[in-house]
Amino acid sequence: MLRIVSTAFQGIVTRPNVANLTNALIRKQSPLIQNVQQRYFGALSSILNRWNNVGNIEQKTVLSQTHKGNVIIPMTLPVITPARTVIKFSLKNGKRKTVKAVTKRFYRLNWGIWIRPHAGRTSKMWTKSLNRKSRLKRHVFVNATQSTLLDKMVTMYWKRPRYYVDDPYNPYHQREEFPYTRKKPLP
Repeated sequence: MLRIVSTAFQGIVTRPNVANLTNALIRKQSPLIQNVQQRYFGALSSILNRWNNVGNIEQKTVLSQTHKGNVIIPMTLPVITPARTVIKFSLKNGKRKTVKAVTKRFYRLNWGIWIRPHAGRTSKMWTKSLNRKSRLKRHVFVNATQSTLLDKMVTMYWKRPRYYVDDPYNPYHQREEFPYTRKKPLP
């Protein structure tokens, strides 16, 4: 609906400008400049001459703002960029569902950050040095935007603290490096 209305307005706004184009003053060029343009910029000279023939034009937009200049500014629609912001819903009751790829690829620590294994950690191991192999065994934090996106893609069940026997991530579930959020005093 918005596109139909905007194209209708665009047609109304640009019709009076066609009459202004024919009445516009044509800039005169010296024969020397025309010769140089034709000789060195032959392909571009026709385009340049077309734009030079456009005089100062007043254009009124829908919001009644006047533009002056050699360029006719067309009315543009807002640019919509697609983004994946979740989200799966169940067809039966309309509740959010967990995206299974998130729970398989990422792990959420109790303080809200998501971690993942290093990319390419098992491919072409024969080409990697021992130091690089040991670095690839470490996990990587995701950034804040990805973390909020992953939080949207899982339900509250996966955001609750988990307690496993012999959990290797147990020392990392609390964040103790900031003095304001520290729970244990410094030794």
